[in-house]
Amino acid sequence: MPSVTKAPHDAIFKSVFQEPEHAAAELRHILPAELVSAIRWSSLKLEPGSFVDPKLADQHSDLLFSAAAQSSGERVLVYLLFEHQSTNDPMMALRMLSYMVRIWTRYAKLNSNEPLPLIVPALLAQVQGGWSAPSRFSELFATEARKLGRVVLPDFAFAVDDLHLATDDDLRQRALPDPARVTLWLMRDVRDRAALFARLVDWADDLERIARGPGGDDVLALLLRYIAVASGDLQLSEFRDILKGRAPAVENLAMTIAELLEAKVLAQGEAKGRAEGRAEGTANSILMVLAARKLHVSDDARRRIGDCTNVETLDHWLIRAATVATADDVFEG
Repeated sequence: MPSVTKAPHDAIFKSVFQEPEHAAAELRHILPAELVSAIRWSSLKLEPGSFVDPKLADQHSDLLFSAAAQSSGERVLVYLLFEHQSTNDPMMALRMLSYMVRIWTRYAKLNSNEPLPLIVPALLAQVQGGWSAPSRFSELFATEARKLGRVVLPDFAFAVDDLHLATDDDLRQRALPDPARVTLWLMRDVRDRAALFARLVDWADDLERIARGPGGDDVLALLLRYIAVASGDLQLSEFRDILKGRAPAVENLAMTIAELLEAKVLAQGEAKGRAEGRAEGTANSILMVLAARKLHVSDDARRRIGDCTNVETLDHWLIRAATVATADDVFEG
């Protein structure tokens, strides 16, 4: 599996969803029922190439699949685009069209004199605040232009899986393999440290099943590295301590990866001078976790957390914040 260090969102998306089983399960959830029933999903296979504009590679990732139509056996192309920037792209429908044209152009060069295949486009989005940009190409035009251009204007719509709107229950109800389901959860919450900590215990069983499944160490290592790199200053040692006793296989691997990442950071000299900033950040994370869990925080507790400068103490409180019954219980134990 590829490294997640340089482009974590791109790497996790491609590593997990390039597997036809994972992609088929996600696409069957995203696409309209009419299209789902028209595609022979057992025939789905990954096609080579990327069609994203190189200048936008830090915002978009893509995977192209081919499959047979259920009735005729004709080839259908299914294009899954992952939008991993944190804001909406109002021109996404135009970008999607440009990527589809690139696919058709390549197909025409390789298969001259053959009809162009149908391309079924879908978007997986992790935009903070939810996806709100147009998903139909004609919506980019003014109303009068749409009326006048009804005959000549190209038009299509792409399906959107808006992860911001997907609750834990929604994700659990999807007919997805565990690695795909957990990846969607992480994609949704990885930028929100408080959300990760608040929900981690609820996902412990899923992580443990992955760890104990076929190739579990490799899959789990990829997920843990994604957490460590994409979440900013989250420490996997903290992650491990929350899981202590709940997911032993995950706990052990998290510690191993945490030690390797910490050694790398220290070797590069990046840890110098971060203690003060990390103390403030951890104090804020404690308050965010308590808020996410809807626990009341008194003024005294808030002041005590904010005034603390001991990083080890704050780390201990942060771990407790994910599981305690009341905010004051953070300081006990």
